[in-house]
Amino acid sequence: MSDPLKFERAGDDDRINLAVGQPSPDLIPTEMLQTAAANAFNKAPEHAFNYGDPQGELAYRAALALFLQGQGQTTVCAESLFLTGGSSQALDFICERFTQPGDVVLVEDSTYFLALQIFKDRGLNIVGLSCDANGIELPALTAAIETHKPRLLYTIASFANPTGLCLAEDRRAEIARLSSDHDFIVAADEAYQLLHFEKPAPKSFSHFLNDGNILCLGTFSKILAPGLRVGWLEVSEGLMPRLLASGWVNSGGAINQMASFIVTDCLQQGAQAAHLLTLRRTLAARAAVMQSALEASLPEFASWTVPAGGYFFWLRLTDPSNTDNLVASASRAGVGFQPGNFSSANAQHPNYLRLSFAAYDSAEIETGIRRLRAVLSAR
Repeated sequence: MSDPLKFERAGDDDRINLAVGQPSPDLIPTEMLQTAAANAFNKAPEHAFNYGDPQGELAYRAALALFLQGQGQTTVCAESLFLTGGSSQALDFICERFTQPGDVVLVEDSTYFLALQIFKDRGLNIVGLSCDANGIELPALTAAIETHKPRLLYTIASFANPTGLCLAEDRRAEIARLSSDHDFIVAADEAYQLLHFEKPAPKSFSHFLNDGNILCLGTFSKILAPGLRVGWLEVSEGLMPRLLASGWVNSGGAINQMASFIVTDCLQQGAQAAHLLTLRRTLAARAAVMQSALEASLPEFASWTVPAGGYFFWLRLTDPSNTDNLVASASRAGVGFQPGNFSSANAQHPNYLRLSFAAYDSAEIETGIRRLRAVLSAR
């Protein structure tokens, strides 16, 4: 079995590693970023190279608010936004500010595997929630609230990692209400919220800020460039003071100050919005290629739901094979995938696997799926 905590990148070896949830180099607009960086450094105000506003510079937050409004998140305002170093840093920050070791965090029964590591690092007790095609099942949630008295609920509500599914809008509204009634925090990881192929995702949790204890995690890692390490939190009003009271934030000021100026230029010039359109088209095309390749190669081995956005296919093998045991043979065959148990709080998905279509082009995706068929055929 491979090590779930080993850092992997596409291109680190000769495999077509469909386990990796990163954009391929051609999806990162390097020329646009070089222009934005030059603008940011040439036009930067004096304070840009000093400690920044702990919440993030107003220019960044205002430009981000306008961008998100243009993407349909009409209620966003600069005052509710907080600059982060991406979703992972933001999630750890939420745990630091709002939880204590021993608290319970509720998660979807299939979730982002490294979020599970963050929760374990913070000493939290992880409880999985059953889901259907529309996301978290509310009866399971209400029972878990009664039994476990959670401090935090973590959800990847749109085009989820790993399942690709979306939480229904009415369930989002009810989860927000329950967070208020039962005094727990909703950390809504919206890394893929804007990456729809045709129909947009259900409303962002940002629309429910006034109805509950909500922190929406957004990131430019999936829609611009991971190496920038820039993202945001959108925060229910009553929660912002707790973030701003952080000692290390007040000591160091804005998280990733200069990179936020680069992103601000991309937003102000409309370059981010234009790139997002291109990104959606490319990802949709790659998802279609993977779907065709799966239909051609794996129909007798697995079933899956075609995602309408995001990065991932989530496959269920038709037999009870544990995909943990197939990683080594897949690697020898020149392909990688993520075993299902990595994404489960309680190792409840042994015969599942996750495939990403973001890190490779169409020809490589087709080759990777053919190699995966050979692995499954040889069991």
